[in-house]
Amino acid sequence: MTLPLDLPGLEKATASSVKTRGWPSLMRTVREKQALVITNHNHPEAVIVDIKAYQALLAKAAEADADARGGELARLRAQFDVQLAGLNRDGGLGKVLGKPVRRGPITPGQPR
Repeated sequence: MTLPLDLPGLEKATASSVKTRGWPSLMRTVREKQALVITNHNHPEAVIVDIKAYQALLAKAAEADADARGGELARLRAQFDVQLAGLNRDGGLGKVLGKPVRRGPITPGQPR
């Protein structure tokens, strides 16, 4: 994966400076700037954030995933309803099956 060299608004530190400055200095910068980009030969290698920021990112990602799944499910339901309406036009599928067809929850043991 190729990352852009410019990550505006984020503090940057080289991998060698992290080694020489040490962990306490690194974490002080993370707390002050919210995030720190670690570069190696002027290419971004990692972004370090504190645990609260990381948890917030995870929560946003989970929320976005749930929204995407809900949107996909709604799209599939709408597509199914269009197809079912076409099958039910003029009683088509109901005539074949001998009863009306409708979408609804499936209960185990319930006749279809």
